[in-house]
Amino acid sequence: MNLHASLSVDARHDKVWITFRAENRGERRVWLPQALAADVRPAGRLFDVRAHPGGAPIAYVGANAARGASDWFELPPHSAHAHTIDITADYAFRPGDHTYELRFSGLALADIHHPEATTPFVTEPVMFRHITP
Repeated sequence: MNLHASLSVDARHDKVWITFRAENRGERRVWLPQALAADVRPAGRLFDVRAHPGGAPIAYVGANAARGASDWFELPPHSAHAHTIDITADYAFRPGDHTYELRFSGLALADIHHPEATTPFVTEPVMFRHITP
């Protein structure tokens, strides 16, 4: 699987918007969680958010939902996809002005007919500053 992904953060205006970008550089299709393709506010923890410095995890406080086999989106060979997600209300960001580290740590699927055969994939961490009123 030749899959590359990156994150960018826009934490202006009291919001934390995450843009997830995935690129399939391989010759075969891959599947990623549907929440990364279409959900503006996903029902479930997608990202690992930590305080910086120190690395203390920021609690996920958003909705949880069970995902099924149909909850994957296809990324064709030699294609890319980007999607922006609002995580402002989904994590217990500390009041005041703080710096955080964020990464996606999830699964990709090489064959939709074998959902049990997932492959872990993780993005590089991204640092961002967020001011919570």
